[in-house]
Amino acid sequence: MVDTYASKLYGICLRYLGDEFEANDVLQECFIKIFKNISLYEHSGSFEGWISRIAVNTSLMALRKRKNRMRVLEPLKEIDDGFIDGMVESDLNEMEILAMLKKLPNHYRVIFNLAIIEGYSHSEIAEKLDIPESTSRTKLTRARKKMQEIYLKEMKTIPVDLKKEIKKT
Repeated sequence: MVDTYASKLYGICLRYLGDEFEANDVLQECFIKIFKNISLYEHSGSFEGWISRIAVNTSLMALRKRKNRMRVLEPLKEIDDGFIDGMVESDLNEMEILAMLKKLPNHYRVIFNLAIIEGYSHSEIAEKLDIPESTSRTKLTRARKKMQEIYLKEMKTIPVDLKKEIKKT
């Protein structure tokens, strides 16, 4: 089982933590939790989905322990949640996207992973991170913009949809 799922779970941990050594440590914690709690798996959903959720939650707990967890002193002003799709629709491969994710600050990377990659709603993210929904929306918008900045800097090309957005500003 370890050989079958290790690379997928490692990828999840690495997306959240951004550090290879810490991702390896958290991966081991994931497998310990999986083996300890295997009897709790109800066979109602996919096993891979169940263990992926363990990896996400264990990664989030590691971020909290590291004290890099998002601290919200006051709710942030909600801003438009629009997204320029040019970057996502490009020819980026998985390694390039992972490299870009590593460059995001932790508080943006966590929200981006939860919303875009894992598919959680803003209400679910707010509950998981103990933050207001408006903060989740704001951080996601800022994470997307930061990813676009990284994309433009790293790839040195401007997607068609982004050219339209740049002209507006």
